[in-house]
Amino acid sequence: MISAKRIFLFLFVSASIGLNGQYTKEFKRIFFDADYLYETGFYEEAFSRYKNLLTLDPGNSNILFRCGASSLKIPGSEAEAITYLKDAVRGVSLSYKEGSHKESGAPVLTYFMLGQAYHQNYLFDDAIENYTKYMEIGENQVPMQLDYTRLQIEACKRASELKRTRPSFEFQGVLDQFDDDLPSCSNPVISGAGDVLIFLVDYPSDKKIMMSTKTGDLWSRPRVINSELGMVGETYPASLSYDGDELYLVHHYYSHSDIFVSRLQGKRWSEAVALGYNINGRTSETHASISKDGKSLYFTSDVRGGSGSFDIYVSRLDEKGNWGPATNMGSTINTPFEEHTPFISNNDSILFFSSQGHASMGGLDVFYSELNSYGVWSEPVNMGYPVNTTGDDKFFNPGWNEIEGYYAVPRQDDPTSNTINMVMELVYEDELATTSPLDSASGKPKARLAVTKPAQEEPLVDTTAASTTTAQAAVADPIPVIPATVVAALEPEETDEIEEVLNRNARRPETEPVTAVAAIPATVSSPTAPSMLVTAVPFDLNDYHLNMAALLEVEKIADLMTGHPDTQVELTGHADATGTAQHNMLLSLQRAEQIASFLEKKGIERKR
Repeated sequence: MISAKRIFLFLFVSASIGLNGQYTKEFKRIFFDADYLYETGFYEEAFSRYKNLLTLDPGNSNILFRCGASSLKIPGSEAEAITYLKDAVRGVSLSYKEGSHKESGAPVLTYFMLGQAYHQNYLFDDAIENYTKYMEIGENQVPMQLDYTRLQIEACKRASELKRTRPSFEFQGVLDQFDDDLPSCSNPVISGAGDVLIFLVDYPSDKKIMMSTKTGDLWSRPRVINSELGMVGETYPASLSYDGDELYLVHHYYSHSDIFVSRLQGKRWSEAVALGYNINGRTSETHASISKDGKSLYFTSDVRGGSGSFDIYVSRLDEKGNWGPATNMGSTINTPFEEHTPFISNNDSILFFSSQGHASMGGLDVFYSELNSYGVWSEPVNMGYPVNTTGDDKFFNPGWNEIEGYYAVPRQDDPTSNTINMVMELVYEDELATTSPLDSASGKPKARLAVTKPAQEEPLVDTTAASTTTAQAAVADPIPVIPATVVAALEPEETDEIEEVLNRNARRPETEPVTAVAAIPATVSSPTAPSMLVTAVPFDLNDYHLNMAALLEVEKIADLMTGHPDTQVELTGHADATGTAQHNMLLSLQRAEQIASFLEKKGIERKR
């Protein structure tokens, strides 16, 4: 539990604080602010606010439940969720009042969430116990939620079996030589020739869509293309056409999301435009995959009338070049639950997608279905471990020949961030003769990009206590790093846009009046050296998020503490006198917590 970890936070404000009653206006404001952030997908921000509420009301089961639910959504925090939810489940109330900031009990759903926490950490017996408890106590819960719980119990049993089988795939890094510039990557899309790769990079201050091109076996340094696309805010790449000239994107608004397309004009992308009313509506369209011939678009939508909350649809291009009415893919593909991130490959004959409702290991798993000669889709097949884990697995891009997949996989040394990997199918010697698909003309096994393994494999390491992201760590040895001299030869003559962005963000902001900037002094000391360093971390007025200037200072502290393991840091939170005393107390705590969390993500234990 966080409160059990030692970190010295001395918070000073100009006046002492006295909470007149447990549920103040400030508590209410933060509560609903956090709930909004959770509902809109900003889980880390929501978690930070819920933790602040625990400071005001320790032991509040409702807030503990929300901390646990948020942790489950944050990569690398699945184990932490168990701690919060185990405490919250002690306060489960059958008279729980949903949506009330005055509620101190926890909902019956806490048992389900605790089951999920155990499930994602591969603790299947504990997961089944809590799923079963939820179904016993929550018999009056939403029927679909109870049905989904039954699926999760079966998923636990299935996951336990799949983890004992030999891995079907291994991962090989694609852009390892640029890791220092790419903190966390996702949504890889690739051209048919395999020479254009576009993906999303999650920087601390913003998300960037980046593009890299391949010459021979070497990828160029990625460049940012947001300005060319004319897209700001929550915009993600969804798919790239076979010829690499059309990029499909999803843009998230406050209440819904739409699909856009941009076209390559020379060496630059055109400004993205929204697709027509047969694709986009007053609903959320969250993904799109263009077929090889460019005449079919497979996409996800939560439009009413579907099998579940999100279904997969297909639209065909008409003779006028417009997308026609969308058709639901049917009950073989879509379930009463959620389907996401479809990718069509191999001339419209194989569909890869993620699903909650099919036979998964837990949450969303990646499946594939084949179209037979009668135009009927086959029963979806689970891709297996390690492509699938007990968590939500989606955006598996099979490439254009279904044997060169691209996938965002958690880093081995930092499960909170992802890196782009090529998915290599494993072929074991004792299975080679029976598993290779046959060519219809020659009757001989088809050639495929695969790694052959000896029949006798070392037994799998038991990782039942590991987090889902750890389980999905790459099993292949990393590819050799390409020498910088070779990489430089492939870079364009003009300055790379990624470097322009990084350099611009790294510049310190111009000096502002003291009243416009608050600072947290950080005192760093080492028991092995009679020295002490006092530094200030600048924050914007009435804000606790780390801006670029703050990140520079905290990075220095992190580097110092990493290089000197015996060094300890004492954080002292401050705020100016413009706000109320209670507001300043919370703001000071939030600022100190932001720094502590950043240092912890850098591998520095909180007890330091």
